[in-house]
Amino acid sequence: MILFYKEKNVKKYVITLLTAFCLAASNSLAFAHTFWVNTFDSTAHQPRHVLVTLGYGHSFPIDDLLTDLTLESFTLYDPELKSTSLPLPVTQQTEAMKLDNHLQVVSGDLAARKIILAKNCPTGVYQVSAESRDNYWTYYIDKKGRKRWAAKPMNEVQEAKKILRGMRYHPFAVSYFTVGKWQIPKSLGQELEIIPMTDLSNVHAGDLVKFKVLFMGKELSTDPSLSIEYITAKSDAFGAAEKFSLASLLFNGKGQFRLPAAGNWLVNVYTRQNVTKDNALKHLSKKCTTVLYSSSVTFAVKP
Repeated sequence: MILFYKEKNVKKYVITLLTAFCLAASNSLAFAHTFWVNTFDSTAHQPRHVLVTLGYGHSFPIDDLLTDLTLESFTLYDPELKSTSLPLPVTQQTEAMKLDNHLQVVSGDLAARKIILAKNCPTGVYQVSAESRDNYWTYYIDKKGRKRWAAKPMNEVQEAKKILRGMRYHPFAVSYFTVGKWQIPKSLGQELEIIPMTDLSNVHAGDLVKFKVLFMGKELSTDPSLSIEYITAKSDAFGAAEKFSLASLLFNGKGQFRLPAAGNWLVNVYTRQNVTKDNALKHLSKKCTTVLYSSSVTFAVKP
């Protein structure tokens, strides 16, 4: 993590910043699941194709089935942002098949879609994007005095004696593939968006990779007096066993990593917005106390 600052009282500033950063990190990580898009580029046989899947959970690139999220959209964008809707996955929970050897088998959909590239397809950067519908969780004390979670808005929890807090979770996810020369991807206009400022089609271990983060179209930046904003990067080839990830504070909407290992990488950002009766989220005041936005991008790092 690299800190940039211009303050007279440097020591006080850094201590405040690091303390707030640790608190922000622990709060965001309390919501365990991450949402992402995988793109696997194959040239083993012609024509070239890209295999797309959706990821959800803790372990990247594949962890769990999409049983807790309902997708709003699943879209392929060409370099000029012409969109094509991809078939949505089936996300409902299925009954587990129990086997005699104490194993269980659960069926599910990872949204595997094969995109075949013709020789004359337009050059540039293609984006595969997925967006979830609003997902609500409420933490409450029931009528027997027990603390419980419910996957519904606060105003729909009938068994609550006291509502402790409620959250709306709204994730976005993007991955890329390139035909010809890389270019900085155009903004998709998502509420929370990570835009790579480095050629993700040709990243090698040890390279510096830069990103810009936009929230509601504006740069998402750290202000120690208000909020600590940061992005994380994790890989199946670096620190996965220790559940370790890199972190970079956002200043002027920009963050960067020097990626130490080849493999699949996921960059993710969360931002938390409180719901009050007089801010832009006031229409949600009966449903939740906090809105948690997340956005992710994935890419491969070469040796």
